[in-house]
Amino acid sequence: MSPDHDLEAVASHPHAIVDPKRVPAQRYYSAEFARLEKEKLWPHVWQVACRLEDIPETGDYIEYEINDESVLVIRESEDSIKAYYNACRHRATALGNGAGTFHGGQIVCPYHGWRWNLDGSNSYVYASKRGFTPACLDKDNLRLRECLTGTWGGMVFINMDLQASPLEEYLGGIKKVLDPVGFDRMRVRWWRHVILPCNWKMAQEAFLEAYHVMQAHPSLSMGAADDDYDLDAFAGDFECFEEGHAHMRHSSSGDIPVKGMTKAEYFIQYNNALYFGTDAFTTEREMFVQQGLLEKDIPDDEFPAKFFEALYAYAQGAGIPLPPPATDTTGYGHIFPNLTFLPGYGTNIIYRSRPNGDDPESCVFEVWAVQIPGADSGEPERPELEGPVPVEEWPQIFQEDFQNVIGQQKGVRGSGIDELIMSGPYEAMIINSHRTIDRHLGGK
Repeated sequence: MSPDHDLEAVASHPHAIVDPKRVPAQRYYSAEFARLEKEKLWPHVWQVACRLEDIPETGDYIEYEINDESVLVIRESEDSIKAYYNACRHRATALGNGAGTFHGGQIVCPYHGWRWNLDGSNSYVYASKRGFTPACLDKDNLRLRECLTGTWGGMVFINMDLQASPLEEYLGGIKKVLDPVGFDRMRVRWWRHVILPCNWKMAQEAFLEAYHVMQAHPSLSMGAADDDYDLDAFAGDFECFEEGHAHMRHSSSGDIPVKGMTKAEYFIQYNNALYFGTDAFTTEREMFVQQGLLEKDIPDDEFPAKFFEALYAYAQGAGIPLPPPATDTTGYGHIFPNLTFLPGYGTNIIYRSRPNGDDPESCVFEVWAVQIPGADSGEPERPELEGPVPVEEWPQIFQEDFQNVIGQQKGVRGSGIDELIMSGPYEAMIINSHRTIDRHLGGK
């Protein structure tokens, strides 16, 4: 798809993109631009509100907040999930906070005791006969106001626009790309968040390109600098979709990004860096398999293939239903507007970035570390959100990314820059996301 698609149709609002390779700096700090996103973007897009693990039993709920909105996502039954605006129909009291369980199939207002069934219908109004006229007690009017819901990949999506197309239609081509990764089989290992002093897009875009790896992550580039690190051997090309979704295809060159290293040396050091630097992409499971291979005499060029052979053998014995080996369609991916995936070895790092209230220069940034469990893992517990975790307490690779986006936000405010320059080959996912934002803000 051409990044120039439909630019004329979206160029009427402030700070719109007129050249897809140049992003106006004001998009990252303008209160007016953030207000347009609040009005025309967030209420009309499918967005992940929670994971299915957050609401495993009937009556379980979790609160999702975006801008001024608070939405309760509730397990109505084994096969049904509802999402309601978090406001009592009487005098607007929040019906739930954080996460919990509505017992007895009743949502009870803590202020005056009004009650609703889990399907949103009103079941009780205290002193209704003496206190309220029949018109005030109209059953349809007393129903909790609802959002659309949909599920995919172990996650619950909501959309506040009741006229929106179904989730499956919205996901379109990215669903086919990401389905083989096995998200529906993954469970949360840990879930943390940080409040970053930067725009939500700024934080997200750190994970929509691999162009920064050479400079920003010395452990992943093995200390190689400049042209000694071959980005094209690390990253493939990008496929962008009309809905704003995108993914990176794996490089098909088979080359090693770092000059002078063998395949075994690079593969082992890369796994080590991700294990110590993320505790998410590579885990103890993969390190155990790798360590066993280090004790064998394996030719350097054969080491990666032997690793996957041993990993799948280990998984079969442990009852771990790993997805098929990665193909050229299962690189990292993005679901518009604010969800990004970095698939690993039956593992995944999932990022969600969203505005922190109405401050255009602050965001809530969350990371889920998920993994396909073994047969003896038992039923997973409801995940608990940790944090906000200070930047300096995150694993090293996350710290490097966070510090860079903080520095970006500082720089984007200055007089020395009025636009950000984008690379078509390497930053196509960012360009595609901005173009889709503009279509929403332009009303197209």
